[in-house]
Amino acid sequence: MSEGVDDGLLVAPGVELGELPFLSAMTITLISHNTYWFQGAPSLWGQERTQAHPRVLHALAALYRRLAPDVLCLQEVPSNDVATRLARDLNMQVAFAQGGARTQYGGAVLWRGFEADAEDLTRAGGGTAFERMCLGLRGAGPEGLNIVNVHLSSNRFAPDGEGDRVRLAELAALFASCPAPDIVVGDFNATPGGTVYTSMATRGFVECGTQACREVVPKKRRVDYVWIRSATRLETEPLLFEPSGFELDADSGIQLSDHPPVAVHLTSTVLGDSP
Repeated sequence: MSEGVDDGLLVAPGVELGELPFLSAMTITLISHNTYWFQGAPSLWGQERTQAHPRVLHALAALYRRLAPDVLCLQEVPSNDVATRLARDLNMQVAFAQGGARTQYGGAVLWRGFEADAEDLTRAGGGTAFERMCLGLRGAGPEGLNIVNVHLSSNRFAPDGEGDRVRLAELAALFASCPAPDIVVGDFNATPGGTVYTSMATRGFVECGTQACREVVPKKRRVDYVWIRSATRLETEPLLFEPSGFELDADSGIQLSDHPPVAVHLTSTVLGDSP
């Protein structure tokens, strides 16, 4: 078979370039972070509050700006007002979801550089499937990714302090509302190797992501994840950044949150129709 070459594409005789699918690539830096309501850890208020402290909000905005995410998935966001102020500061679009059974556990997704639609899945089906929150983001176009930001229940309010059963039910609700997400991120309140972690692996997801600061949580105790579905055309790339400190001020003993941000650089390549 003879072949023609145009811009690196091998074309069979009699086939017009316009009839061929083309490769469309989308590269994003994604960060997931439980902000602990932007109050610092321990809290700058003197005791835990579900209220943002201006100093911590300013410091975390500076950290996010330095990391330059295209998608920023946040848990424990106290209000739509805080999410909107942060988005304005970062020049990003934003969607906010109030917490479910515990309304103070809100969350947000911020994004830039592409068109997308957000969907609050926290009360999918008319009920309160999630104690905290679940928020989806679907990118427009054939290269668009389907991302879900979730905060699963902890043992804090669970019957007998055993939350796995609740978390597994919340995962089932997530996949009932969004059967084939490309990426699932958030605070899973479950350490590696447990039933929740195993459930994600069994569903065909692979954990990726790096703490985007100097290590503040040992890997075996981590509960914050970025999961990608192995069946998707996604590739991860090393993040090129200098891990920064995570204290509000040097020697202050106050961390920006009780959770580290988790980051990943992803490239999605899909076959689409020629433009």
